[in-house]
This record gives sequence, structure tokens and C-alpha cells, in this order.
Amino acid sequence: MSIPSRILITGCTGFVGGYLVEQCRIRYPQAELFGLTGHPTLHTATPGMSDVRLSVADVTQPEAVRQVVAEAQPDLVIHLAAQSSVSASWKDPSGTLRVNAGGTIHLLEALRSEQLTPRVVLVGSGEQYGMVRPEDNPIREECPFRPANPYAASKAAQDLYGYQYFVAYGLPILRARPFNHFGPRQTSTFVIANFARQIALIEAEKAEPVLSVGNLQARRDFLPVEDVVAAYLAVAEQGRPGEAYNIGSGQARSIRAMLDLLLTFARRSIQLREDPARLRPVDVPLLEADTSRLRADTNWRPAVQFELALQRTLDYWRTVVT
Repeated sequence: MSIPSRILITGCTGFVGGYLVEQCRIRYPQAELFGLTGHPTLHTATPGMSDVRLSVADVTQPEAVRQVVAEAQPDLVIHLAAQSSVSASWKDPSGTLRVNAGGTIHLLEALRSEQLTPRVVLVGSGEQYGMVRPEDNPIREECPFRPANPYAASKAAQDLYGYQYFVAYGLPILRARPFNHFGPRQTSTFVIANFARQIALIEAEKAEPVLSVGNLQARRDFLPVEDVVAAYLAVAEQGRPGEAYNIGSGQARSIRAMLDLLLTFARRSIQLREDPARLRPVDVPLLEADTSRLRADTNWRPAVQFELALQRTLDYWRTVVT
């Protein structure tokens, strides 16, 4: 890929978007950055957004998306915009599908309408694989999708549309399938951020010293968000159009192990209590990424020290709750 000069990032004011904007500024200092967001109030709250040409648009509205693409005329697109909460997807499966699959179709149709062929990184999820058999771990990209929740089903649909637009129209689409990631600024609807927030509230004596938990036995592949963003850019630059790329550490950790690491940084003694409301209707026991293709096709390697990333996440929540 030649050095991009006009980069469009959808969902740029979300958790990952802020980190991606920061890295694009470092990596492509001469590039003009365009952002699409459905949340205008997050523009000033997300670091590094001051010089992003931001458009407020709903990805479920095709004409609004087309106007953003027409203005940006991008030579690189990274599509982050999504309804990204598994728990929210159970409550609104149709809305999740409209945003995640429908929004992707609107973006790709907008590129076709403008006769543009930028490299497009579609950000999916390791959740797409769903009910993976234990012997299929670590999961390769060829593993069939068996989505176990509405969010996963919507991301599987997005992925398939991405491949279809590559085959049918020649759009240079790259499908990223990140597994779990975490870091400062992630909302507390996600497990690591939620644990960190609860610990910070307990330390600040704003909550009783009891931490509410769900299923601690599930094992997931976690990465610090900075490593995930670096992988997106590596895929954008060096990935093969039409391919899918798992993004993960290649090591599954139980939710209990992640919590235990966080608790080593806690400044108070904390007890655990299972909260039935935190249990999912279906929870896959193990999801672990095989990242052989990513490592073979790009120069990406994890670079952030894992325990340090956890401590930074807890430190962030300490500043938020005080």
C-alpha cells in the first residue's frame, strides 16, 4: 500500500477510534483524517480529535454515509463503527444487525457510488466463531462461524458481505477479526473495564468492598488496545485483499485470571459475589486466536507489556471515579 493521504475512520470517537487516530497521526503525519461518528458529544472528549474533519452521521442511513464518503474521497478506510456490546445485542438484535451489517453495506455502496477503490479494513470480532469445539482452538480463519449471540451473528454477516464485495466488485477489502481487547477509556460495559471501575470505586470508598462478577471460568484471548490498533494498520498496509486476519495474543486467559491480576494492584481487600444478571444466556467456554496468518503477512507483533496495560486501565478508572 502506498502512503495514504486521505484516511476515513468510521466510529472514530469510540474507544478504539481514539487510539487509531493517535497512531495514524504518528504513522502518516501528512495525511488528512476524516471521521464519521454517531455521537457528536464524544468529539471533544476523545483525545487527538481536534484536527479530524468530523462528520456526524448515522450508518443506518445510506445517503448520510454516501455524503461522508463523497467529502472524504478516502484512499484508506478503517470501519470501526458498530454496536459493539454483546449484552446490548440480546436486547436489540435487529438494531445490532442494522448497524453492524447494514451500516457496512451502506459504506461499501457509498464507495461504489463514488467509484472509489480504497483499501478497506472491516473490523469484525473473534465472537463470530461462536460455539467453537475445544479441539478447534487456537482458532484459524478457516474455522466456520457458529455465532452464539446476536452481536456475533451481525459481525459474521458483516464479514461475509465484505468478502462478497471483494469477489463481486473487486474492492480491496481486508477483514480483521480482533479478539477481546482492553485499555483506558473503554466503557464499563466490557469486562476488564467493569472490574477496574468497581475496584476504583471500592478504593475511593464509594462502594462496599464486594466486586460483582459473572462467569469467571470463560477463557478469552485478550490484547491491549494499542496492540490491536497497530494490527489494524499492519493489515491495512501489508494484508492481502480478500483475506481475513485474526488479531489476538494467541494465549487464552480465564476471566478469573484477568481479575486476579487486577486485584494484585488493588489497594483494598475485596470480596467477590456472583451476580446472576451478569451471566449471558449462552457463553462460549474458550476462544483463542491463531494469529499465524497475521504474523506471516505483516510485521506485526504484540509490543505492550500485558500487566502494565492492566495497571494503566485501573489507574484510568481511579482518575474517573474520584
